[in-house]
Amino acid sequence: MNDNEEIYVLISRHLSGNITDQESSLLNNWISENEKHKVEFDDIVDLWEKSGILQFPGKINSNRALNTVHEKAGIEKVKVFKLSVIQQIAAILFLSVLLSGAFSYFLSNRQSNPVYYEEVNAAYGTRTNIELPEGTLVYLNSGSSLRFSNHFAKQNERRVELKGEGFFKVAKDAKRPFIVQANKLEVTALGTEFNVNAYNPDSRIEIALIEGKVAIDLVNTTKSERVMVLDPGQLARFDVTENKIYKESIVEHEKYIGWIDGKMIFMDDPIQEVMKRMESWYNVEIQVEDEQLMNYRFTGTFINESLEEILTVFSLTSPLQYEINPATKNSDGEYSKRTIILKAK
Repeated sequence: MNDNEEIYVLISRHLSGNITDQESSLLNNWISENEKHKVEFDDIVDLWEKSGILQFPGKINSNRALNTVHEKAGIEKVKVFKLSVIQQIAAILFLSVLLSGAFSYFLSNRQSNPVYYEEVNAAYGTRTNIELPEGTLVYLNSGSSLRFSNHFAKQNERRVELKGEGFFKVAKDAKRPFIVQANKLEVTALGTEFNVNAYNPDSRIEIALIEGKVAIDLVNTTKSERVMVLDPGQLARFDVTENKIYKESIVEHEKYIGWIDGKMIFMDDPIQEVMKRMESWYNVEIQVEDEQLMNYRFTGTFINESLEEILTVFSLTSPLQYEINPATKNSDGEYSKRTIILKAK
């Protein structure tokens, strides 16, 4: 029994809807090992959906192959269920296709439709939006990017990768969940509106749910290990260093999605949060020279204001002053970011 046959058995159980959580974890690990495995899995699903020959039998066990999979995973052997003659023929036909040269031929035809990834970027200081092939609307904030496969609309799930911040109005499709991957987190939705802030993926990620329902998972975990489910008006904060997610109520939706209309909104936010937001929005580096300033909090709404205008407002309404150092040219020909120095008056 070889590893390929064992994987095909797991895929067949996935398609029949009878895969266990442990088996699903094994399958997900294999898919995530490399892009070739993911492409092969998508091809098998595509072939199965297009065949439409026989309904896949329930409670299928593929004897030795399945037991081998279970032994490797330390899973107790499952009971053998009796199948009707039609069901047995369906199982044999399906696995035969997977294990035969016919499927290899099917895969070889994929060369005429290679997999590549499209990426949409919002330059610093700008915002952009895109409508994905299946109708989902995505708004990207300053310095953010969205990546997705050219087979996005043909797969059994709709998966995108986000860096930065994005707001999603997900087109309804009960059969194909919409998944946003942001560093270590996956946000899954069927049809909903939510915002994902992953500007600081090494420290914190935020998900604000406006409408519908979303599930939040850590990457490479099973549904039984699901971290959290959000209802409308709730916010999830993932602390990367603690590897914990905290849930809280949203007081004002506009604070989290106002950026779509060019609004930068602070509501009694500590200066650390203000700095991070401005650094992402204007592509600058902000340094605080006086530690006492770290105790201050800010409230205000800025609509399409320049960096200098916001800093001027801060200096007039708080005990700080600022200094802007221009970008400098590095030895490699690239320019550094502008540096903002905050000082106490």
